[in-house]
Amino acid sequence: MPAVDTARAILSTLEDLGLTHVLYCPGSRSAPFAYALEAGAFGGDARPVLDERSAGFAAVGLARTGALPAIIVTSGTAVAELTPAVLEASHARLPLLVLSADRPGELRGVGASQATAQAGLFGVHARASIDLEPQEPSRSLVGQLSRALAAALGAPTGTPGPVQINVAFRDPLTPQGVRVGAESDGGSAPDPADEAPASFVPRPTRVLPASLAPARWEDVVGEARAGLIVAGEGASPRAAQWSLTSGFPLLAEPASGAWAGGEVTPFEQAIVSSPLGREVDTVVVTGRPTLSRPIHALLARPDVRVIVVDAGTPWVDISGNASIVVPALAAPRVPSCESSWAARVRSAVDEAASRIDALLAGGSGRSMLDLARAVAAATVGPLVLGASNPVRAFDLAVASLNGRHVYSNRGQAGIDGTIATAVGIALSLGVYAHRDEASAPRSARCGKDAGPNQASRVTAVMGDLTLSHDASSLALAAATGADLDIIVADDEGGGIFATLEHGRATTPQAYDRWFGVAQAVNYEALAAAYGIRFARAYAPSELASILRAPVTGPRLIHVPIERAAHLYAQARNALCEAEF
Repeated sequence: MPAVDTARAILSTLEDLGLTHVLYCPGSRSAPFAYALEAGAFGGDARPVLDERSAGFAAVGLARTGALPAIIVTSGTAVAELTPAVLEASHARLPLLVLSADRPGELRGVGASQATAQAGLFGVHARASIDLEPQEPSRSLVGQLSRALAAALGAPTGTPGPVQINVAFRDPLTPQGVRVGAESDGGSAPDPADEAPASFVPRPTRVLPASLAPARWEDVVGEARAGLIVAGEGASPRAAQWSLTSGFPLLAEPASGAWAGGEVTPFEQAIVSSPLGREVDTVVVTGRPTLSRPIHALLARPDVRVIVVDAGTPWVDISGNASIVVPALAAPRVPSCESSWAARVRSAVDEAASRIDALLAGGSGRSMLDLARAVAAATVGPLVLGASNPVRAFDLAVASLNGRHVYSNRGQAGIDGTIATAVGIALSLGVYAHRDEASAPRSARCGKDAGPNQASRVTAVMGDLTLSHDASSLALAAATGADLDIIVADDEGGGIFATLEHGRATTPQAYDRWFGVAQAVNYEALAAAYGIRFARAYAPSELASILRAPVTGPRLIHVPIERAAHLYAQARNALCEAEF
């Protein structure tokens, strides 16, 4: 059968099962999918992406906002280019599909061009991997696709994550008897047999997650004198309600999702590092808190009872100190913490705010912490934070992100694909220019100055190395017309290492050589090369006017900053000598 028919059956079935976006990377062996897409086999959002690595992280961004994306790649090294994104999706428990086109069995292991052992390439990082030989649309095909998508969604009881569907195609790879996308030119009619519809009508099987009755708070947590709720990435949406009814203050990492619902206690690292933190006797953990060492130290303390709420594996319990792990937890009916505890924590928050204000006021005003505060104050839309210094700066210095959707690739905490992830988030949220504008010449897009809805504009903050690592994804930002501000906080290299022990263990020269590795980049020229707007703020204090000015489409904003590594420890320890 023509390979295009198989591709059409796969795409239409996956759409029926809930697939929302397709990112197609050009290739010959994957071409049957391109013909199927052109013919309308998939009714969702489908778009070409030149670079596989960008496509992978754009899919990560889509998945982070609740979409269900698929990346289509050709055979060979194209599949391997998705590895960093697959690892991020696996550890962050994000559902996405990799549709990898492959050579048929007779061309594997015989030296054929662009052929390798790509089925199962992602190993333990994929929730499932299926290898489809060329076949007619059938109940068997639909059944295999249903199982693959269920595995990606974590149904019925597992953990969501990436799934590989490896599809072997035999020649011909083109539609037979018709030129897809072409108008009739009056030539000979195609053979009706070439376009005869398949007799089998797919009826996908939906696999639903098991219904887990939440455990009673009173049975699992019980009474506490000084309790906290700690929320990491992927935290339960019930966290705010737990806090309100139990009296346990809610500490949340920026990318936990908890800030969108409010009721979060800020300055979590300062609170936990204070004398007040030593009084904590019970912690309820939701999601995957991976950002700060003070939180890890709290969860490792033998005198603290740790309750982990997580329906998947592996749950976060690095020290093996958890008292109990439950898949779901109901809110308590009455407060379960001493009434004075929450008030004392609120008092500590006020003191932390005052001390961190004074700390930054006494500095140069050009640190990442200053930049984080400036961005938080001048924007209202979704935030995408680089997984290195930016997300830590927001965690340490920003007093409130209430109502904000904040994203960061903390599944693996790498710098890979941050621009592409931000583009994917913008695409999923609909924060991008009309498709006709996005397809216009770059010169036309660059001259357009109509005011967008600033409330929905995505702001991405990342370091200079993070941006350099993913610079090619600026092409993806330009092609989509994403309403996206990309702020590069330029501290001339790897500033994160200066906040860790490496900053003390090497000489300045050795640090710059082996850890800083500053790149000589002309950011204005880089933006121009990809056809996107450019602005420069010579200090974080200049950001407000730039960010509030009406603009559409992607923009790169260069902000030189100082490393100021000492500020991180000082902000974290702002309350170490305080009494409450």
